[in-house]
Amino acid sequence: MTDNERFFAAYNFLKGKGHIRTYADLAEVLGIDKAELNDLKNEKQKVSIDNLRSFIKTYPEISLNWLVLEEGSIEIKKNNIPNFNVKTELLILQKEKIEELEKEIIELKIHPKNRDSI
Repeated sequence: MTDNERFFAAYNFLKGKGHIRTYADLAEVLGIDKAELNDLKNEKQKVSIDNLRSFIKTYPEISLNWLVLEEGSIEIKKNNIPNFNVKTELLILQKEKIEELEKEIIELKIHPKNRDSI
């Protein structure tokens, strides 16, 4: 498996667990646009150390050893990640709340008459 294939296998693993939803989410994590992400997917570009760094900082449950060397398991168990429960879970909850509020704002803009019922 190539570096890029392992990288996208990790993406699919996280997507299957519900930790990430779309390629757009992944592009945002990496700080690149969707065209660059597509180049990575099609192996027109190699996954960079910056890509790996951003990915692992955001998703510490993915084993860097597996991602780089294809050794061991793809996943690091939560109890082996320092402060995973506190920091990561809090960030997930905050992101979910922000998404919920953004949907509510959009709904209020579309249907301002419903504003009084909230």
